[in-house]
Amino acid sequence: MPERLRDINLLPEVREESSLQANLFFIFVGLILLSFIVMGYLYFSTNSKLQTAETEATELSDERDTLLIQKNSLEADEGTGHEQAVAFAENYAVPTSTLITELNDLLPDDAYLSDYTYRSSEVSVTSHFETLDQVADYTTKLTNSDYLSDTRVDTISTFSLKEEETDETTTNFDVIPRYEGDFSLTIDKQKVKEESTDNE
Repeated sequence: MPERLRDINLLPEVREESSLQANLFFIFVGLILLSFIVMGYLYFSTNSKLQTAETEATELSDERDTLLIQKNSLEADEGTGHEQAVAFAENYAVPTSTLITELNDLLPDDAYLSDYTYRSSEVSVTSHFETLDQVADYTTKLTNSDYLSDTRVDTISTFSLKEEETDETTTNFDVIPRYEGDFSLTIDKQKVKEESTDNE
């Protein structure tokens, strides 16, 4: 019989150690790939969040700048408003005590102020006098006063003092009538202010 050929196995013997090493190699490669995937995900998500944060920071910065401009504008307006209010008050506030003193000093003897009303630049005064000559004298003094730019006599009427009043049907020649004069006066504000400043 012919001799049989030997079985020759040209394939290397499979060892279990090499299979373990192969498995470890594939696990290691898998972990590296997985770590690259995780790192890529984190990179892109962080990059996206960073861009969102930068956009929000830019918007907030713009909003802050707008609010600062508005604040500065309001402060400038308030400052101007306060300055205008002070200028208005200084322009229109007239120290009336100086004017009342002047009106009282111009009155003749035995005459007195009975009513005084101040509105803006006009004063209404009611005074009581003993004679018509005193009314005329007081009107002249008011007209010549430096504190007044215009003097008008509205009414002049007679009246009796209450204790002198008698029965209306009888005429008592012993009762001397008194005169009440109503005056409308226009104030020269600048002159009154100057005088008040000088007196201070």
